Amino acid sequence: MIDFPRDESLMTAGLDAWPSAQQRCPGEWLVVEERLQARLGVDHFRLPPDYREPGPGIRNASQRIPFVRFPRWHYCPRDGAMRYLGLLGGSRERCPGLQGSRCANLAPARRPFLIPVRIVAACERGHIQDFPFMEWVHGGLVPVGDHNLKYVAGRSSASLAGIRIECSCGRSRSLAGSFDFDAVRGGALTQIGIDCAGHRPWLGESDGEAAHAPPTICGGFLRVLQRGASNVYFSHTLSSIYLPLWAEGASSDVIQALEAPEVWDTLSQGLDDGVRISRERCEIVARLRHLDIDALLDAAQKRLDGISTQAAPESEEEFRRHEYDAFRDGRGDPNSDLLVDVREGAEYADPLARLVRRVCLVKKLKETRVLAGFSRVFPPRAQEPEDPAAPGRAQVQIQQLSFSSRLGWLPATVVRGEGIFLEFDQAALDEWLSDGKQAARIEPMVRRYNDRRMQRLAPVRFLPAKFVLLHTLAHVLIRQLSFDCGYGSASLRERIYCEVSADSEPMHGILIYTASGDAEGTMGGLVRQGEPGRLEATLAEALRAAAWCSSDPVCRESHGQGTDNANLAACHGCVLVSETSCEEGNRLLDRAALVGSIEHPRSGIISTVLDQGNEGNWD
Repeated sequence: MIDFPRDESLMTAGLDAWPSAQQRCPGEWLVVEERLQARLGVDHFRLPPDYREPGPGIRNASQRIPFVRFPRWHYCPRDGAMRYLGLLGGSRERCPGLQGSRCANLAPARRPFLIPVRIVAACERGHIQDFPFMEWVHGGLVPVGDHNLKYVAGRSSASLAGIRIECSCGRSRSLAGSFDFDAVRGGALTQIGIDCAGHRPWLGESDGEAAHAPPTICGGFLRVLQRGASNVYFSHTLSSIYLPLWAEGASSDVIQALEAPEVWDTLSQGLDDGVRISRERCEIVARLRHLDIDALLDAAQKRLDGISTQAAPESEEEFRRHEYDAFRDGRGDPNSDLLVDVREGAEYADPLARLVRRVCLVKKLKETRVLAGFSRVFPPRAQEPEDPAAPGRAQVQIQQLSFSSRLGWLPATVVRGEGIFLEFDQAALDEWLSDGKQAARIEPMVRRYNDRRMQRLAPVRFLPAKFVLLHTLAHVLIRQLSFDCGYGSASLRERIYCEVSADSEPMHGILIYTASGDAEGTMGGLVRQGEPGRLEATLAEALRAAAWCSSDPVCRESHGQGTDNANLAACHGCVLVSETSCEEGNRLLDRAALVGSIEHPRSGIISTVLDQGNEGNWD
């Protein structure tokens, strides 16, 4: 739901109603990311259409993203008269001016516009509906005949008890207690016999108004929420670094041709023996675009082979391992959307050379971020069968964005930029972990974090001490790089590469990259700061800043702070960054992993690498 100017609250409509939803995607909206397409089981991604005024040479003009009206209950800010408006319709409605009301004597054109109510009801399966004001006033019953409601905000209390809903039949009830909820018995609406009806307004399903089919009755417990509350909507987004490995060694003209949707559709259809690109089709494309036939055929076959190996869905760890390996190996090409320059750790001065194995300067990268669905009440997670020990208890589900399961695409955005990838030395990490002090320190924090996840119906995560180290180091580097490079901290993002199960092959790397850029990327300042002679000073200054916080000793001695108490020595004065820059929502951080704790001042990773070289200070 989005609050628009002039007191309008609208909800983005499902993808079925978007421009060209059922038609071939215009080339300017098309986004191709084979790895992510295979993982999500779609044919392609699309950029949200941007509105353009019609004019000469303007394509796809007057395209708008559609919305529906939600919540549907509105009231007059002058006399409180309530109306249940339609889901669709582009015009605002004015107060009806009922007889005896304060607006009755006003001309219709001078009556106030109706404004949306502030509360809605949602369930853990992702459905949402209007608060049942009529049933609330009448004890769960739907009265017979015409009844008009009135929204009266009293002056005696600023709480819900000060808001009363009055009916023309004489009954009234305040909203006190409407937000009460118990995980076992349900909430205040359950007590009056109102459970979730399975409404999905964004797909046109609301109170018997169904664009495609009658809504399925859910029956889950309803929670009353403010329409602007953060738990009304949790997006389920996935991101991917584009790995055009098929483009290595190819010319820019060949790459540009194969990334054109119409060219690739022509070449990928009518395969020889179902597995080889047709040479005859390549000859046609090569003549039209003045390309070398053999070079085009070779690159097209590499791309086709790469797509065929990515057909099976992958876990997040497997998905990131491909990126991890590509960075380490220095894959990419100057003509493609990935270019990596590998520097060995030995090229850097000690003690950085003992901490990192290699530094990869990612001079070009493209990140695709896809909206795959959303949840309500709780953040999204993998779907699980309903718990038989809690009958009637709905399970958190990811809601789909479209009614049709055969739509074949999802909305996405593309960011081009640059980054620095650090692969840390396995021996240095093993030495840091050998005494077990860090593992023992973070164990209570991880337990609290997983306890809160279980309360939100999310699975338990395996989080080794190495993950906390990598995550915290990424944060302090982002903070320091924002000073050294001139980027705002919100313009940089992290990507952590660490195994998520005890029996997985180890990964120990971090990528810090630009989160915003124009169509051509960025200016190279971040990559330049990763060069030998510069990165050492950046890391040293970042660690010096982390050694002392303006909130010390309170911050450093903390046994739990931040969201869900899922941080140790980490606060806004030392480690936290913009939440849009952090993959974990500013959780799972502890600068003691870097610089040591009060009890064990030499337990930080920097002390470990300094001790290896018998150095007392990092000058």
